[in-house]
Amino acid sequence: MKNRLNPSPCLIAVVAAVLAFGQAWLVAQAPDASAAPKRWDVARTPHGHPDLQGYWTSLSFTPFERPEKFGTREFLTDQELDELFKAGVQRSYELTFANPADTPVYDATVYALDAWQNGVRPNRRTSLVVDPPDGRLPPLTPEAQARRRSARPAPETFNGPEDLGMGVRCFTFGGPPIPAGSNYNQNTFIVQGKDHIVFEYEWGSVTRVVPLDGRPHLSARIRPWRGDSRGRWDGDTLVIDTTNFRPGVAPQNSNAAMARLTERFTRIDEATIEYTYIVNDPSTWTRPWTAIIPLSKVEGPLFEYACHEGNNGLVNILEGARAQEKQGAGRRQ
Repeated sequence: MKNRLNPSPCLIAVVAAVLAFGQAWLVAQAPDASAAPKRWDVARTPHGHPDLQGYWTSLSFTPFERPEKFGTREFLTDQELDELFKAGVQRSYELTFANPADTPVYDATVYALDAWQNGVRPNRRTSLVVDPPDGRLPPLTPEAQARRRSARPAPETFNGPEDLGMGVRCFTFGGPPIPAGSNYNQNTFIVQGKDHIVFEYEWGSVTRVVPLDGRPHLSARIRPWRGDSRGRWDGDTLVIDTTNFRPGVAPQNSNAAMARLTERFTRIDEATIEYTYIVNDPSTWTRPWTAIIPLSKVEGPLFEYACHEGNNGLVNILEGARAQEKQGAGRRQ
């Protein structure tokens, strides 16, 4: 593993340049009273709809839920935004996928996987969750609290693959909704046609095809891996409704039988799509909640995400559980 505590002068220069990007971005956002507002006309497909095609990243240093210190304040000041972005870049460099720099895992910067190497942009919001007004998920219902308590096996009781998450088993890493955070591989490729739109998620190499032709949802008995999605245009905004989630892959650990996801994609300028999603599951939360994630334009292509480590890890986890059981039986004799 590369020694991240003693970076090369070249890498230090790169990090310094990225840190400076935050300040440059803030200056670029400052209004110029002497300049007339620039008009931006959304590009359109041959079918007349806004063109959402291309490569986009949902990378963000913005927390999913709002820190309590901000209360109901939705946006950061210029100084707070600059500090948050710099802290995010520094944290991204010091940690490898949430592991401290001295942990014996490979260095993400060697493979250009850190957020600051993949087009992360400052986001003025204090949280991705925007509703409820405090920017935090609503309280869980009593039913959901009981369901989650019963769904957690003790670490030493992994009886089989079913006791492990979908990601460990290399089935799916989520989506929809499009994930956000400072992890790697958070890019999305979008292709449009007249009656369909296709999303390819870099995280897990997942392809999602959404019909736009008005067809009804599937029977509730049919539950695709990413749910059953149906799209429509509301003016210049693409709206996608998704139901029929599979257990274990519904948004934010919601109830697959009850969850309904509504996504909205609005192209707001040449380099940004405002991505809004609403999760409604009355059996899990006391009210629906909403998150907004800016999707920033990046250069492609996407590379294959191969889950070989998970396949090996699954065997090791189950073998470790059996070994712990034998040790426990020996201690009881």
